Parts: sequence; structure tokens; C-alpha cells
Amino acid sequence: MAFDFDRKIDRKCTNDLKWHSKAVESYLHVPVPDEMIPMWLADMDFACPPGVIEAMKARCDKEIYGYCAPMANTMKAVCFWQKERNGLEVNPAWIGVLPSVVAGINVAIRAFTDEGDGVIIQQPVYDPFEKLVCRCRRTVVNNGLTGKDNYYEMDFDLLEKQASDPKNKLMVLCSPHNPVGRVWRADELERVMDICIRNHVLVVVDEIHSDLIFYGNHFHSLLGLNEAYRDHVVMLTSPGKTFNVAGLKAAVSIIPNPELKAAFEEMVLNLSLDVKNTFGIESLSACYTKENEEWLEELKAYIQGNIDFVYDFVREHMPMVKFRKPEGTYLVWLDFSETGLSDDVIMRDVVLGKAVICVPGTWFGPGGEGHIRFNTAGPRSLLKEALERFEEALKEKGIV
Repeated sequence: MAFDFDRKIDRKCTNDLKWHSKAVESYLHVPVPDEMIPMWLADMDFACPPGVIEAMKARCDKEIYGYCAPMANTMKAVCFWQKERNGLEVNPAWIGVLPSVVAGINVAIRAFTDEGDGVIIQQPVYDPFEKLVCRCRRTVVNNGLTGKDNYYEMDFDLLEKQASDPKNKLMVLCSPHNPVGRVWRADELERVMDICIRNHVLVVVDEIHSDLIFYGNHFHSLLGLNEAYRDHVVMLTSPGKTFNVAGLKAAVSIIPNPELKAAFEEMVLNLSLDVKNTFGIESLSACYTKENEEWLEELKAYIQGNIDFVYDFVREHMPMVKFRKPEGTYLVWLDFSETGLSDDVIMRDVVLGKAVICVPGTWFGPGGEGHIRFNTAGPRSLLKEALERFEEALKEKGIV
């Protein structure tokens, strides 16, 4: 490999939230030991691509960090990346720039629904989805995923019923899905869109993990499936997960429907999200380049190796813990339900007791019980140490 993903980088010498126990305590609301191994927050413990690092240094050298706006080069980079990776022809007029995908979901909920309206989500799902709906004083409508042998599918019959209720105005779709790791097939996405369009439900899709696809799976952007869908979709994405630049606060909205785009941008102004991060704008142009594709392909190969390592370790050393290799994302969804341990005990004795900080499955809503989300995007030696601590915890419980 041309890039060294085994190298450990000291993140405690910076303000990185992931690696400071006091910061983690404020997030998880529990005491966290200093010797923790943080496998919780969805950023990577790998250096950014060299080209991105050099671009940030070059921007620093400009000496002034005042207000900035995305220019033609930013839009060109976004269009290039969507065409190169997803085969999607994007008109620059469709593009907006936001601090994050979560901010974009917040904007969409407020722009396209009223208080009390239903917003459909698919739990267990990335926990800010539910929180945003509640904070906006809308109603969570759970189109819960159905899981068998840790393979999750959508409940289309339930979705049909939920979408037909006129109170339910919007669906937030996670594609690829965090935390269960599904990369939705084209026929699954088409069925979602057909149901939602027929029932006048707008679809907001989070495609932030779309570059991280494994094991021969193929990602389908919702905007690339059928031109007829374009008037009914708000697409949100970011280089944050792909290139490990989440802290630079830059995401992209792609909205082909001009009326939806205008309403979305008006809400961006209302929420004072129109001022852009100078370095975030720079990161869009720096990340979405042909030169970074070699780095990305090597990254994916390394993470796929990490996922295989976790799978083999769990099968050999902790056979009562189950999981299916994710089709996409660098997150694995570990199922402890066969251990007989309650969620409280899993967190107290396995996670916190061994200082391997993971996100409890219950945070992701119904269906998350008995699970934890484990981040594989780090040096393999770090994963090995974390898994050995889990094994030790289960041995102490007499489970393995």
C-alpha cells in the first residue's frame, strides 16, 4: 500500500472529542476512564489524504480567514465527484453548502413540515434522526427495519400504510444505513420512492457513507435511479466520513426541484446557517478530486480487512456475539443478545468496564436492544486490543 493506515496518530494532543475522556463523559453522561479505547464516534483514526492536508496548509498560508462563499470551483468539485463515483449528472444550480448533513435534515424537517406532522424514519437508525424530529416538535413515525440473522430489510407494507396517512409529510432515509450497514438495492429504493411519491411524502436522503461500500455491493444514489424521482428528493452528503474531515463542517445539499430548493435555502437563512466555514469550503474542492481516488480505494481495502479481522476474531473468541459484515460504512453492529446480558450490563461491564467506548444500541431506537455500534476505522492493532478487552469481559462473566 502507498498509504500507511497502520500508523497510530496521537489525537490526545488536539481537541479531538473522540479521544478525551472528559469530553466523552459529557456526551455519554457516564464516568469514562482515561485509558479508554474510543470506538464510538464515527470518525476515523487515519490521517487525511496528503492532497487534502496540503490544500489546508496552502489555505493557512493565505493569512486571512474571513468570510468565504462556495465559488465555481466548489460546485465543479461536487459535480465531478457525483459523476465519477455515482454516475450522477448534477447541475451546479442544484447544490447548496451546509455545516453538516444533520443540519440539512434539520432544515428539511422545518422547511417542509409543520409542528405535529409525522416524519418517517427507519429504526434502529442514526440517533440524531429521532432527536431532530422531536426537537422540531414533529412526530416520530417508525418504519422499523426487520432483522433476521442480523440482515435487515424494510417493511414496505408498513411503509405503505404510514405514507398513506396525510399527517405524515416526510421520510428521512439513511442510505447506506447507519448502524446496520445495509447498502440498499435499486429495487428497494425504487419501492420506497414509488410509495412516497404516490402518497405525496417528500424523501430526504442521507448519503454521507456512499463512498464506503464493501464486498462487491453497489451504491445507488436516489437521484440517479429515475429522473421522475428528482422532484421529490432532497439529497444530503459530505466528504466528512470519506476523507475524515467532519470537523471542517462542510456538507452538500443537492435539490433538483427549484421550488424545494428555494424553500430549503430560505430555511437555511432563517436558521442562520448561511455563513460558511472558510476551511470547510476549501475541503470540498480539496477532497473531491481524481487524485484522492487512489487513497480512497486503499482506505476501503484496509477497512474491509479490518471488518474481516473483527468477524474472524468474534467468531473464534466470542461466538455468542453475532454480526453480519456491513455492506457499507465502517461501522459494525455487534449483537450481544445471545449472551443473555441486559443492555445495562453490556454498557456497565463490557463497554465501560473494559474502557472500550461504543455507542449502545438502544440509542438507535427500537430494534437496537442487545447491540452496540463498533467503529472499525482505525489501525488494526487498536481493534485487536479493543476486542481482547471485550473477550476478557465475557470470560469474567463465564460466557466464553
